[in-house]
Amino acid sequence: MAVHPDFDDPIKLWPAPDLGIMNDNRRPPPAFPIDVCGHEWATWISQAAKGAACPLDYGAAPLLASVSALIGHARWAQATPDWAEPPHLWCCGVGDSGDGKSPGSDVLMRHVLPEIERRMLKDFPDQLREWRAKCELGKAADEKWKSEVREAHKKNLQPPLPPMTDHREPQSPRLRQYDVTVEKVAVLLASAAPKGLLICRDELSGWIDGMSAYNPAGRAFWVEAYGGRPYTVDRQKYPEPIVIHRLAVAVFGGTQPDKLAVLMGEADDGLLSRLLWFWPTSIPFQLSRAPSGVEWAITALDRLRMLDLQTADPPQPIMVPLDDAAVPLIESFGRKMQQLKNRAGGKMRSAYGKARGQALRLSLNLEFMWWCGSDGFAPPPTRISRKAFIAAAALVEDYFVPMAERVYGDAALPEDERLAAIVARWIVSARLAEKTPAILNARELRRTARLPGLREAETVRAALTTLVEADWFVPIPARSGGAPGRKREDYAVNPRLKGVCDAE
Repeated sequence: MAVHPDFDDPIKLWPAPDLGIMNDNRRPPPAFPIDVCGHEWATWISQAAKGAACPLDYGAAPLLASVSALIGHARWAQATPDWAEPPHLWCCGVGDSGDGKSPGSDVLMRHVLPEIERRMLKDFPDQLREWRAKCELGKAADEKWKSEVREAHKKNLQPPLPPMTDHREPQSPRLRQYDVTVEKVAVLLASAAPKGLLICRDELSGWIDGMSAYNPAGRAFWVEAYGGRPYTVDRQKYPEPIVIHRLAVAVFGGTQPDKLAVLMGEADDGLLSRLLWFWPTSIPFQLSRAPSGVEWAITALDRLRMLDLQTADPPQPIMVPLDDAAVPLIESFGRKMQQLKNRAGGKMRSAYGKARGQALRLSLNLEFMWWCGSDGFAPPPTRISRKAFIAAAALVEDYFVPMAERVYGDAALPEDERLAAIVARWIVSARLAEKTPAILNARELRRTARLPGLREAETVRAALTTLVEADWFVPIPARSGGAPGRKREDYAVNPRLKGVCDAE
């Protein structure tokens, strides 16, 4: 009798495991087109990312958000006389712990922006002293007015009107803001940050979850904090509301894929479609000792800080119109996004709906990035070039739209598939450390591994069942005739996974 050729190698009798489940069967991410940032900034992002041992995307995300906040309301992108957009961008890095989200932003957040903020504060002590002097003069004027009112009352005369005094203490200039209560942000936008703020949160899902925790209108406030329209915040303890002439902020933060599933389950009010997503594949950890160019970045971004609003009451943004040659391009791009929106469903409809406005905002940001990163003393751009809009449209169509599909489609997987991916990644990491036996017990997995979302017997069973279907495990039948009680749930681990671990 002939012998099967694989009988001498039992491993070959096992089916090949579906490795896609380890990444939730996620579609591969697009590569970040770093060239759109211009040669100087592309070089800087590459050096910073190498120094942080992270993908380029995690260096580009905080930079784009910071650039948009530094331009702020000093310049708006104008497509037509009736359509203009503030530059503010909302950028979110997505990745598992250890993928490099935080290190990718550290050069900018720890070394570059603190110096920019220090320069913003340079004139504030003088402003504070001037306010204190005016405050004392105002108090004297108030006392004089009270005396005149008493005198008029004695003589049965018309009392004089009170003096026009403003005792509100000036707020120190601000670029970044971590306290995101509605009233605090509104006060800063109305006084200390006329150009807007950069809202920074390490975990954006926590910020979104807590928007309405202390203020029922909190989420509505943040939905509005994108368009740059007038907004009034009423306060219970004060008679006068906070009037914000242009409500717009930039946002930067991160989140983990497992937390996206919770966000995707919420009703679509347009909040998530305002975010530009950065979700690259992790890269091998490798350090670089090349300098990150901190001083160069400070000098370049400081040119954006010095951009000011147009003098008026209140101060107004200076409009930067699209070049005439770019107008047909934005029309064509807008029609294409509209057609895709009509064929899309779920949150992708909102993403396509925001695409043309995001392309217009990005074109302004890219134009000013190229300007501030260039040598020489050229004046700020007064028009958005055809080149800048082409680059922005390509960035949206080839990067941000596929990223949105990756987030909205792949992050909202069924619960059992998402949990199976967590177990699969744990299996690979444990086998790398040679700590996983050939037999896996469901109860021991739940008690000892302590994986997120896998604390209940039913969720563990559902995840393992999915992995059985993916040929990662084979259930071992419970022995008959044993001691009475709970049956063991043992699974044989596919030995072919050792090859996966060796490749890792």
